[in-house]
Amino acid sequence: MLGSWRTNSLQSRSCLTMMLPGLVVGCYAQFTYADDRPAGGCADCHVEQAAELVRSVHEALSCQECHGGASSYPVSGEEVASYAGAGRGAATFDHGVEFTGKAKRAEVPNLCGECHANVERMNPFGLRTDQLARYRTSGHGKTLATRGNDRVAVCTDCHGAHEIRHGRDPESRTYPLNVPDTCAVCHADAELMEEFGHSPAQVEEYRDSVHGELLFEHHDTGAPTCASCHGNHSAIPPGFATVGAVCGQCHQHAAKAFSTSVHASLPEHKGCVQCHGGGAGKHFHHIQRITKPPGIMIQRYAELLVTEPRPTTARVTAAIHPDPKRIVEQALPTCMDCHEELEDDESLPKLFNLLDEIAKAEEYYVRTGNRLSEVEKGVLLVDSQKFKFQDAKTHLIGLAPLQHTLNNSLVAEAVAELNGVCDEIHAELDSLENGLRWRHRLLIPIWLFAVFFGTALYVKFKQLKRRYVVPLPPSVRGRS
Repeated sequence: MLGSWRTNSLQSRSCLTMMLPGLVVGCYAQFTYADDRPAGGCADCHVEQAAELVRSVHEALSCQECHGGASSYPVSGEEVASYAGAGRGAATFDHGVEFTGKAKRAEVPNLCGECHANVERMNPFGLRTDQLARYRTSGHGKTLATRGNDRVAVCTDCHGAHEIRHGRDPESRTYPLNVPDTCAVCHADAELMEEFGHSPAQVEEYRDSVHGELLFEHHDTGAPTCASCHGNHSAIPPGFATVGAVCGQCHQHAAKAFSTSVHASLPEHKGCVQCHGGGAGKHFHHIQRITKPPGIMIQRYAELLVTEPRPTTARVTAAIHPDPKRIVEQALPTCMDCHEELEDDESLPKLFNLLDEIAKAEEYYVRTGNRLSEVEKGVLLVDSQKFKFQDAKTHLIGLAPLQHTLNNSLVAEAVAELNGVCDEIHAELDSLENGLRWRHRLLIPIWLFAVFFGTALYVKFKQLKRRYVVPLPPSVRGRS
């Protein structure tokens, strides 16, 4: 298909650009050789697929690398026009003995692996060559290999067939914002999931989770997606024994604290998702936010004071940070798997006592922050106290992962450290405000002296005026 060419009058097309052997890039014109010898290419009949390929990272590949066949076929313009207008499956054409056609679904991974598992082919692009090997370790790959069930996901389901875009392209199926929808094609299909014994509710649970909120509402492409927890080519649900390691990739401090808890050594405990997975009736994807940023808690406390100048501790906790107890109570039915008699079990009171201690520390923290903000609005300089308050913030943030130890003593020590910093700030603010009040008091005698001195001067002035100032005679005052 190289050499001189001209547009076929039977089917005029625009966009005449460069051509590669076996592939017209960005140009879908009908063309023949100058001596009118007919030569039709794949793009002439397969217009839709060719257009998709141009938008793909594989645009430089020839159709023959995946489908076999010749680079051109001796067909007339009339034949090309009839094939192109016939519609898919309505016309037949002999592509030759080397043509392999559309790959069967079960053959797709090996077909893609011919290039993507080839170090020599992938090295210039800096791409990994273990995707095929990883796919074979996934739930999809194992099911395909052991059960021969080709309804599992293969490469083209996630990446597309002809229009394969780079993962950084917002139009790509594997772009972070699109990953849940890509997985949902199968995993939200109730009929398909029933065949494999999975719930179709997991994608919707993810959408309602804190991770889904970050991804869809805040467009945070760094938020965990399906692939972050399950892997991409090696996709497989983490077992309960390893779910902590998966969550720990992001939540390192919480994972370290949990590893020292009594639950970490229990094989029947489901790890992080036992409490954070949404509770009974959920499928461990409905992860809810528990810890609020300290700044948000202070803001909520200030808003509460507008309507309730003297709120109770319970009311403050409900306003600034209501989630821990709510989520624990939500998870209680799953706790019944081991703690059969919660009323008589001392574990639950210990847990709620731990949460109460943290709640009181949070209340003290927000009260301190609110007072610091109010004092800062006046004439006092509180830079030193603000610096210490950052230390208090560090202690507060550390409380969140520490509670996963379920060790009341450790939490109590951390709470004491946080309260100690807040105590110092309050003591220094008290000292500053007392000093300001004393300065105000010292001004009282100064003002009294100023008033007395001004009054004395006025009296003296009146006396001198009466003694030395002689009034003008009436006749003179009248002329003036």
